Amino acid sequence: MRVFIAVILFALVILPPSFAQSPTKIATDYEWQLNQPGRTLFRDRLPVGQIALVAGKKEKVTGELLQVLTDIAFMPGDSNRFFAVAFRIGEGSTVYSEVLADADEIPELIRSARYIAQTATDIASSERAETKITFHTRAGFSIEFTQIGTQQQLTVVFPDPLSDGEIIREVSADQIKLFSDLLDLTIFELNRQGAGLKVKK
Repeated sequence: MRVFIAVILFALVILPPSFAQSPTKIATDYEWQLNQPGRTLFRDRLPVGQIALVAGKKEKVTGELLQVLTDIAFMPGDSNRFFAVAFRIGEGSTVYSEVLADADEIPELIRSARYIAQTATDIASSERAETKITFHTRAGFSIEFTQIGTQQQLTVVFPDPLSDGEIIREVSADQIKLFSDLLDLTIFELNRQGAGLKVKK
């Protein structure tokens, strides 16, 4: 028994920290491509646009930005391309969180954003016991709508890389519409590179 305990203590003290750490969680096909060993992967990113976040009843600008970027990767000499979109929240040069979504998630995300924005407008004056609408990407980014009575709350949610929690920011229905427009531009840019994405009306 003493030998067994000694072996465990030796492993905890001597082995490097990376040995005990669990592997990075890979939530998307694109991330899987990025993490494949033994190959050179060329990665090209293009900012599509951003939304200035506000807070409070007077909607004071906070300085934080919600950014949307295209993300395209390929192996030099290979015609196959891998497509994704990145969502980032931060302020200035500081990035609080960044999440990738596979290109095939974008059309449904656009439809969901439009649906949430329209529903928020349509039921704004209606008394609701509790109404919720959410859309989650595989990697943990989400847009969420809640209405209780006539009080509405629209939020974007990012996983917090520094904890097991979330980074939650309120947005307006107009900002969700703008977000869907940025995703339209994202699809245009990805299709220009050969993604072949379509959005159902």
